[in-house]
Amino acid sequence: MTYPNVLVMGYLKKTGQLTPEWQMKLDEALNAGYQRLLTFEVRGGGFDWYGRAPAKTILTAYGILEFTDMAKVRDVDPAVVERAKRVLYARQERDGSWALDVPMHTWSSVGGGRLPLTAYVVWALREAGLRDAEVERGAAYVAAHAGEAADPYVQALVALALGRDAAALEKSAVREGALAHWTTSGDGLVGARGDTAAVEATALAALACGRQRSPRAPEALAWLSKKRGPAGDWGSTQATILAIKALMEDGGAAKKPEKPVHVRLRVNGKEILGAFRAIDGETFDLYQQAEIPVEEGENTVELEADGELSASFQVSGRYYLPWLLAPRPVAPPLSIEVAYDAEAIDLDGVLHATAVLTYRGRETFMVIADLGVPPGFEPDPAAFERLVEKGTVDKYSLTGRQITLYFGRVSQGQTLRVEYDLRPRFPVIAQSPASGAYEYYTPDNSGVSGPRRITVRERR
Repeated sequence: MTYPNVLVMGYLKKTGQLTPEWQMKLDEALNAGYQRLLTFEVRGGGFDWYGRAPAKTILTAYGILEFTDMAKVRDVDPAVVERAKRVLYARQERDGSWALDVPMHTWSSVGGGRLPLTAYVVWALREAGLRDAEVERGAAYVAAHAGEAADPYVQALVALALGRDAAALEKSAVREGALAHWTTSGDGLVGARGDTAAVEATALAALACGRQRSPRAPEALAWLSKKRGPAGDWGSTQATILAIKALMEDGGAAKKPEKPVHVRLRVNGKEILGAFRAIDGETFDLYQQAEIPVEEGENTVELEADGELSASFQVSGRYYLPWLLAPRPVAPPLSIEVAYDAEAIDLDGVLHATAVLTYRGRETFMVIADLGVPPGFEPDPAAFERLVEKGTVDKYSLTGRQITLYFGRVSQGQTLRVEYDLRPRFPVIAQSPASGAYEYYTPDNSGVSGPRRITVRERR
């Protein structure tokens, strides 16, 4: 959440809405986030997923972007950005480009990945205020190869790197009335696909179009507002960051009303009094929530404003469904099954668990498995240490109710098997939480394994 907090704090400062209370809360969150980000810097400079050398080119450019935005709202050690810059300059090719150092799937088909990567690096460096020879050589490479950008995602990166010419994006926009968005057949910055990659592409395009005063910019921001989930995010971390960045740079999708506007909420014909505060110069960009009473079957929700208003709204609900009644896809791209070797054990016994992940999609990166820990049990970390040593998992973390495993590159058709032990702490009849697996940057690709009932008996 560090980068979103950076963007929000920057927006509040820019609009004069940063109160002392929010200043204190955000300062505390950013201080903790800043220290954690430093742990991802590798020796010699640059950044990696886990802080292990060598640094990754795209993550190093991403780090420069994040620290540049962070420096607008708090002190940042300039040496961190300087070291990252030196890493990028050392990797620049003679023609001004940067080459992929990690598989990026469809990016590799665009000049070996040089055009999208170079555009991204140049954008990051220019956002940091750098205009030296290396940056200009990179920009010259992007300009010379801009015609190769057929995919809207790459077009957006090119437009941001060059700071001009959103004409290609004007042509590739998908317009739906007052909305516009961009699709992509490729991968996002860190491997997102499908709807998540489309959000990233649209956010990048909105940034580029907004800087060129294109009429597509407000249409794209409206589409992004519509795509926001009930929890206030856009699916993955990267999609959320880019969407917020686009919205915040524009000042938010909502515009100040000329005079206070009152919004009435009716549910099934009955007004919910006082559901919303009046929308004026102070509240026009606030996110307001109201709980609505619903009945079984169809419900009608109505909103009525007494004046001109630029706003978006969303109706969402949640409900409980017993596990046995929950629908499951027949063959999801990613599935997980967790099994225990017994349904009942003695207090001095050990519960042996096996998790099997099966991936059916094309090669991907960053698959995460969350394994539920039954109440009253604690996992033995030795098994996970061995998995890291063998390279089966990149990283793991343990909490009271969950084991989280991070897998790096996962190939199509690959099956990953993880065996581990759970030790009981006291007699109990418990039900483990469900276990799940998902692609971090394409979270719709996910699988789940149901809860398991376990009995721990007193020592015999």
